[in-house]
Amino acid sequence: MHSFSHTLSPPHTTVSHSTTLALINRTNLLQLHNLNHNHNHSRISIITSSNSSSNKISAIGNRVGVETEIAVVKIDKPQFEVSRGFPSPFGATAQEDGVNFAVYSLNAQSATLCLFTLSDFKNNKVTEYIALDPLLNKTGCVWHVFLKGDFKDMLYGYKFDGKFSPQQGHYYDSSRVLLDPYAKAVISRGEYGAVGLDGNCWPQMAGMVPFDHEEFDWEGDLPLKYPQKDLIIYEMHVRGFTKHESSKTEFPGTYLGVVEKLDHLKELGINCIELMPCNEFNELEYYSYNAVQGDYRVNFWGYSTINFFSPMIRYSSAGTQNCGHDGINEIKFLIKEAHKRGIEVIMDVVFNHTAEGNEKGPIISFRGVDNSVYYMVAPKLIAEAWDAGGLYQVGTFPHWGIWSEWNGKYRDTVRQFIKGTDGFAGAFAECVCGSPSLYQDITLFLAQGGRKPWNSINLVCAHDGFTLADLVTYNSKHNLPNGEDNNDGENHNNSWNCGEEGEFVSASVKKLRKRQMCNFFLSLMVSQGVPMIFMGDEYGHTKGGNNNTYCHDNYLNYFRWDKKEEFKSDFFRFCSLLIKFRQECESLGLDDFPTSERLQWHGLFPATPDWSETSRFVAFTLVDSVKGEIYIAFNTSHLPFTVTLPERPGYRWEPLIDTSKSTPYDFLTPDLPGRDIAIQQYAHFLDANMYPMLSYSSIILLRTPDVNA
Repeated sequence: MHSFSHTLSPPHTTVSHSTTLALINRTNLLQLHNLNHNHNHSRISIITSSNSSSNKISAIGNRVGVETEIAVVKIDKPQFEVSRGFPSPFGATAQEDGVNFAVYSLNAQSATLCLFTLSDFKNNKVTEYIALDPLLNKTGCVWHVFLKGDFKDMLYGYKFDGKFSPQQGHYYDSSRVLLDPYAKAVISRGEYGAVGLDGNCWPQMAGMVPFDHEEFDWEGDLPLKYPQKDLIIYEMHVRGFTKHESSKTEFPGTYLGVVEKLDHLKELGINCIELMPCNEFNELEYYSYNAVQGDYRVNFWGYSTINFFSPMIRYSSAGTQNCGHDGINEIKFLIKEAHKRGIEVIMDVVFNHTAEGNEKGPIISFRGVDNSVYYMVAPKLIAEAWDAGGLYQVGTFPHWGIWSEWNGKYRDTVRQFIKGTDGFAGAFAECVCGSPSLYQDITLFLAQGGRKPWNSINLVCAHDGFTLADLVTYNSKHNLPNGEDNNDGENHNNSWNCGEEGEFVSASVKKLRKRQMCNFFLSLMVSQGVPMIFMGDEYGHTKGGNNNTYCHDNYLNYFRWDKKEEFKSDFFRFCSLLIKFRQECESLGLDDFPTSERLQWHGLFPATPDWSETSRFVAFTLVDSVKGEIYIAFNTSHLPFTVTLPERPGYRWEPLIDTSKSTPYDFLTPDLPGRDIAIQQYAHFLDANMYPMLSYSSIILLRTPDVNA
């Protein structure tokens, strides 16, 4: 269908569509003169169908320079009643008697609303064009229009015209139908990974037109608003979490699939999930055949946003059904169900780049609507303060009092210390305290107000890099499955394979690897700040040494529920008990950095810490209002030590955790069968206020009343 250049009537005035040829008489001209008297250069718009005939008549009013163009057309069927509209809210918004469209563009010279029926959209054909009059349909820099009609199964986009001058930051192209940056759902392909016709990986996209006021039933749900210091964050990929066949979910790889497995997170002790990108993105962005793997590369992570206000529709079981309405409700349902289980939800959103890429990238939305306006730096809640280009701002990232950061320095330091690298004892101790040199620095404090330990998001592993299991299994990356000759991915992983490379190794190496995994997890849970673990690390997920699995929609990135069950009584048990212990302790997750009244450092002897270059031993006690006092020690040397414990008259130290012990004696729960016997085996050491530590092990002891004192 096509339309003629036309004007919109004044607010809430509509043009009646006749099925016969419209006749212009003197009365019409008088009415037009009166209209022009109130609205200079008003032009009445009439939309036509493609088989209409038309005539155009110019009517000159009594006022000099005031001209009104009327498209005299034959209409087969009325489509929409058009009126001025409102500049807010942005996007397409359903109201009681129609839909308001509003979009911000500072530099566009003209704007046209494009409407699609589903059938026309599939044929790459615009159903209706509605040109917007800058005199009536523009307030400031916002273009707007209000339509009445039947919007069931309708989609929309915009065309903008203006200067095409990349040197000045303008990329206007009136031939392109662009996505509304504020669209509530983006419709293109309905099935994840499915290529369009003729191998097209970038088919036309359009926004959903909301057609009713039906509200999602939140059942009174509200954000849980946990203090950030109390969070245990679980980084999760929605598709990867349940796509593996072992998940046995009804809707694998979807928002609803995650809902089916939320109880696993509750069992683990997680109270916050961080969802990797769930904004609309194109997983086929760099779609290509991978001869090494025998499948196709995709953008699995999703760090290439198409629209910030639309959920990834292909993560929903409904797909494009109901023009995306059902998909929107599915992610809302996931959030509501997570809250019911006491689990907060953080969205991982990337604002420093989009799917439009650099200046050579495609024009999809922001760049064509107004490149110079939409591409500006904007804040997120938690910063990953580094990028692939070498920028590294951990601790110096401008925070304005609200930002937290993924603490990459914590990750690197903890990895170095736990694997036994000299020179990291002091740096590790600082990590345990919440990295005060990064977040309590007096210079930064004076400049920006300083921050707290919970501004540090502590991590050992994340989606990028080695998994926890691979961190103790591989010295080098094994990225051949990516099809880039092992040239991609980080080369400096600070990993250690514990003596042999790969998965098929001796029993002694396997035992040491499990011990190291426990040591890493323990360090994470006893550090001030907010711990974050990556999906699958709780059972020891492996990616075969691949530290850059961005392109794999396969087993490398899928959570293995069968493996989780296999290790449920082993490493998973250790992790869940340790998380519970952290949540019970008042001293592990402080509002501020610990002082000497709270924390005391020790070495192999009480109150004599060793910060020398060759030291591989760090120990400290924490005063805790719930547990009384906690003794924590790490021996990352290849040698065993017997540690002398601090004297506490009237009390004795009792072991809780020893990572050198086999399951279940690595964590002595009160109800553990044989617990008393296990403790009795160390009675002669404890009576002498001592404790033996094997190499590469960590312990937690609790101060308890000495009944024999």
